[in-house]
Amino acid sequence: MTTRKWLLVILALCLFCLWALALPALPRFAGHSEDERVIRQLNEECLKAHDIGDLSTLDRIEDADFTLSGDFGIVSKQQHLERLRKRTGKPEVITRKIDSQQFRFYDGIALVTETDRPTTADGTFAFQSTEVWVHRNDSWMLLHLHYSRLEQSH
Repeated sequence: MTTRKWLLVILALCLFCLWALALPALPRFAGHSEDERVIRQLNEECLKAHDIGDLSTLDRIEDADFTLSGDFGIVSKQQHLERLRKRTGKPEVITRKIDSQQFRFYDGIALVTETDRPTTADGTFAFQSTEVWVHRNDSWMLLHLHYSRLEQSH
């Protein structure tokens, strides 16, 4: 083989190796419509459970390693559930509109971004949130939720 042919073979092998190494890190967009449906449903259940203080539903949906973050800092699953357990008063009636929901999938992980617009007796608010879901034991579990309140102009 000539030097030129060897260089082409080596280049082809290098390109194949780069492609093979990068493949697991690339988002998987196709074929996840059922996963999106399931995560949307779980997300709705989670938000409703938070609103009414349904700790058993939150415990079922949130992973054991769940963390919640916002302007208050970061709290663990147990801290989050304890705060809700101590909440006093009657649960508010809250209606929600979820906008701009986007999904990205990576080998058993789903990254979801959305705008949550809850309406309460005090008005309508807007929160930008990012969620990390993990697929374990044939089910999706919420691993992390971060949210930030948006200005009313959004």
